[in-house]
Amino acid sequence: MINDIDQTTTQLLAKVAELGPGFRQRMRQQDEDSAFPFESLAEATQAGLHKLCVPTEYGGYGYWQPGNYRGFYQILEELAFWEANTAQLLQITSHASGIVSWHANQEQRAKFLPEIVDGALLASLGSEAHLYENGQERLESELQPTEGGYTLTARKGFASVAAGARYLTVWCAIEGDAPYASRMVFALVPTDAPGVELLDDWQMLGMRSTVSCGVKFTNVFVPDDHIIGEQGDWVNKDPRTFSLAYAANHIGSARGAFEFIVDYVKERDDLRNSEVVQVKLGHMDSELFAARTALFATAARLDRGDDPDEVEADAVRTMHLAKEVVLRIPYEGFDIVGARAAHERYPLGQMMRDARTFTLHFRDDLYAARIADISLGKGFSAKHGRGGSTPFSDDQFETAQAHAGG
Repeated sequence: MINDIDQTTTQLLAKVAELGPGFRQRMRQQDEDSAFPFESLAEATQAGLHKLCVPTEYGGYGYWQPGNYRGFYQILEELAFWEANTAQLLQITSHASGIVSWHANQEQRAKFLPEIVDGALLASLGSEAHLYENGQERLESELQPTEGGYTLTARKGFASVAAGARYLTVWCAIEGDAPYASRMVFALVPTDAPGVELLDDWQMLGMRSTVSCGVKFTNVFVPDDHIIGEQGDWVNKDPRTFSLAYAANHIGSARGAFEFIVDYVKERDDLRNSEVVQVKLGHMDSELFAARTALFATAARLDRGDDPDEVEADAVRTMHLAKEVVLRIPYEGFDIVGARAAHERYPLGQMMRDARTFTLHFRDDLYAARIADISLGKGFSAKHGRGGSTPFSDDQFETAQAHAGG
C-alpha cells in the first residue's frame, strides 16, 4: 500500500512539474485583472489534480484519508511553489470533496462523487465575516425545514472556488436550540440554483485571482439529499483539520520566492560574493528546512493515526513556522535584490502581497496563544474550545481565522 501511495504521488508531482511553469506564467496577468484562473484549473482537472481527496473506489486518489495524508501535502506544496492562488483553489475543492466523501451516505456518494471525478469543482463556504462590515464574526446560517428539504437564507464571505464551482459546500446548521456546532451540517448547493447570488466584492491586496467573493442565499431550496452529514459530525466524528494543507501552501510559496532570490543572486557577482547576502540566504534555507521538516513529521503522525489533539497541536506549530517563513523570505528578498524587486517584471512583489493576504486566513497570534495553553497546562483540543484550526466553543464558531471552510 505504501509503495502504491508513493508511486501515485510521484506521478502526480510529475504532472504538477509539467503544468507549473504555465501556472506561473499566467500569474501576473491574473493578478492584474483579478481574473479567476480558469485555464490553469482546466489543465489541473485534465491532469486529475481536482480529485485528490475522492476515494480510490470512486476514481480518485484517496488523499486526506486515514493513512494517506503525506502525499496530499507534498502535492499542495509543489503546486504553491509554482503559483499559490491556483494551489489554494485546488486545496479548497479537495477539502470540500473530501468532506463529501467522508460525511455523505452511500446514495449521496454514488450521486456526487462521479460528478466530481468528471470535473465538477466544489467551493467551501464557512465564513460569515463580510468585507464591508466590522465586528466579531459569528456563524448564524440556519436551514429552515420545508417539504422535501430545507430553505436557506444567508450570506457567506470569502467563497474561494465559487467563481468556477458547480457546487457550493455551505457550512450551516439545522434550525434548533442546541449549540451551533452540534447542529452543523454541509448543504451542497448548485451554484446556479435559484436564489444564489455571487457578489462582486473581491477587491484585495493579494490573492486576487482566487476571486473569493461573497455569496448571498435568498430562500434557496436545499433538498434532503443535498444535506451532507448528520448534525455535529464535523466536530464529533471527523478527526481531520485543514491546518497542514495551509502550511504546505505557505511553504511552497516560500520556496518559490527563495528560488527567485537565489537565481537573482547567482547572476550578480557583488551579491553572490557578499558574506551578508550569503548569511541571509543561509538563514532562509534553514528556516525553510525547519518548516518542511515539521510539515512532513506531522503528516507522518497523521498517517500513523496518532492522537488527533496531539497531532493538531503539532499542525498548528507547523502552521506558525510556515507563516513566519512565507512572510519573511519575500520581505527580506527586497533588501537583497534592491529597488528592482519592486518592479512588476519581477514576481517578488506579488508573492509578498499574496503571502500577506493568505496568512491572514488564520490569526497567528491566537493560535500561538493556544499552543501556549499546552505549556501552561490548560489543555488543547483539535476542534473544541481553545483548539486548532476549526475550534468551536459551546455556542458559536470561534473565528481565529478570517474565512473558514478549507
